[in-house]
Parts: sequence; C-alpha cells; structure tokens
Amino acid sequence: MNEKYIIKKEVNAFKCLRCGHEWIPRVSMAELTGTIKEKPRICPNCKSAYWDLEKKKKKK
Repeated sequence: MNEKYIIKKEVNAFKCLRCGHEWIPRVSMAELTGTIKEKPRICPNCKSAYWDLEKKKKKK
C-alpha cells in the first residue's frame, strides 16, 4: 500500500482529570501547534467546570 498521503502531526490537546476524556479544542491550527491562549471552561464529555482538578478522595 502506498502511504504517501499519510502524515503525522503533533497538536495540543486536553484531558479531563475527572472522567478521563481527551479532546482537541476547536482553535486555529497555529494555536494547536503553538501555545493556546485560553483553556476550555468545561469538559465536553462530563460538563464539569473542574475538569482540570482531580477529584478529592472521601475521608472515612
């Protein structure tokens, strides 16, 4: 199989520390490979506003 049309690119992505969902934000390609100006407000999967903070463990 001729694979001249397949390319690999590294892009910035986010991971929710609550549900484990990973996603690529909808921003310009320059922001994906460089620095992203602002972080997302919520996780698109679990809708948590605290997606960038790990869950606290319950004390018994």
